[in-house]
Amino acid sequence: MRKFVFALALAVAIFPAVAFGGKKNVVGYIQMYGNEPFTFVGFVTENGKKYSLDIAPDAKFSMHDIIENQGKKLRLTGYANEKELIGFQTLENGRFVVTKFKAVEN
Repeated sequence: MRKFVFALALAVAIFPAVAFGGKKNVVGYIQMYGNEPFTFVGFVTENGKKYSLDIAPDAKFSMHDIIENQGKKLRLTGYANEKELIGFQTLENGRFVVTKFKAVEN
């Protein structure tokens, strides 16, 4: 029974890395998409990929904190879900779940 519980806990712990391809860093700029009242936040990387942004449930910041940095170059750390391409407010390269972010110098 202990082995089963350990295996289950391990599977739950590594699921995000397997499902989303592991943590990665992307550098780029915040973009706003859509029309009011249906605007949403996107991110355009330096190499041209476009992601819709989501915030990790355990993050110590909100989407508002990221939006306040619009116009600055940002480094986002998190998981890219490039398989979820169909859906309301999803950009062409999928969704990026942000676990950390930081403004970087140009």
